[in-house]
Amino acid sequence: MNQYIENMRKLLLTLLFMALIGPSPAQQRPWKIGIKGGISYIHLENYGTGFYSDFDPKPGWTAGILFQYSKGGFLNYAVAPEIVYTQSITDVDLLYLTDCLSTIQTIDIPVNFKLGLQLSKIFKPYVLVNIYGSYMIEYEGDFFYALDMDKSQPDFTMNRFYWGLSAGMGFDIWKFQVEGRYRWNMNRIRTDDFSSLKQMGLELTCAFLF
Repeated sequence: MNQYIENMRKLLLTLLFMALIGPSPAQQRPWKIGIKGGISYIHLENYGTGFYSDFDPKPGWTAGILFQYSKGGFLNYAVAPEIVYTQSITDVDLLYLTDCLSTIQTIDIPVNFKLGLQLSKIFKPYVLVNIYGSYMIEYEGDFFYALDMDKSQPDFTMNRFYWGLSAGMGFDIWKFQVEGRYRWNMNRIRTDDFSSLKQMGLELTCAFLF
């Protein structure tokens, strides 16, 4: 019995090792799913009327899931939609008020278009562009309090839906995907005090693909 258990243990370890490093039918599929996370340096900027202000990014974080469909050989392309949660933090320097932090939480749905070079079986660098839609689920911080932005008031208005574009580059190595991209809002986040707030900034992420 002990010998049987030992043999089964060796077999399971061997199968696990082969699944981790060896090719399998799942790895040959043109599609993959993945989980991702990383750091965001996305911040607010004002492109319209409003109080004098200076906006500086602070590190936030992002996490979500993705689906990627790839096609081609040495030169290949991929389409990768995502659903991600993003926390972005901005240090706002208002006139007579300094270090007013603002934190914005959004649900983002980007659709990425990637063009890559399969340099080896496990390494592929690529460039990307995407279009994304965002919904602002929460905002808080001294910046909003200083503007007396009371969302409980019935006459308070703030645009929570917006869309934008991103561009960047990355690489796939084995089952990991490392990526950096810069995003720009194309429409305004209107508030009672600022007519043209926009979000923009850098995202650095790492994904694990199944």
